[in-house]
Amino acid sequence: MSTATPMPEQGRAGLSLPSPINMDWTFPDRDAPLPVYLLVQAPSSPTSSSLAGVGPAQTWRDLHWSLSWQPAEGAWRHVQVDMYDVKTDPAPQPRYVFWGARTTTADAAAEGSAARLELGTLARDERRRVEQMAWEVPVMYPNGEWNCQNWVRGLFERMVEAGLVKQERVDEVVKVAETVHGDLPVP
Repeated sequence: MSTATPMPEQGRAGLSLPSPINMDWTFPDRDAPLPVYLLVQAPSSPTSSSLAGVGPAQTWRDLHWSLSWQPAEGAWRHVQVDMYDVKTDPAPQPRYVFWGARTTTADAAAEGSAARLELGTLARDERRRVEQMAWEVPVMYPNGEWNCQNWVRGLFERMVEAGLVKQERVDEVVKVAETVHGDLPVP
């Protein structure tokens, strides 16, 4: 499929598993300005770093990107696409899926193994706007080229258009993100 072909329902159509656990009931996003980061981390599995199946992270294109902030100590709120690979579900498998923003605990970001690249500080209502905008960024059919980084860049475009971040800052952060692959451990 072409990179211009969106997946139905942000990649969720026909999937048998429910969305990942969201801990926002335990760690609600508080009404305070918080720094928002582009987190760059090694793939969760050294054998499935991309849908192209290239194995361990070889370049920055193999790393996982997410837009994230800390609603509370020990918790992170992520706006990202996840890799989904359940062979008994309808094709295509594997694929990327956007489940919506979710809060997690004890992940790589909290443990310090992710590169944290600050985009700026956003108020809670601005962070909620980002979460809403994320639903407008399409998840594309897998083609071995489109990945989470393309999706995050699409979200950045919307954030810049809405005046939530400056294009110059996005450019700076992305430039750094494209150089950190040698600094991240592969699990």
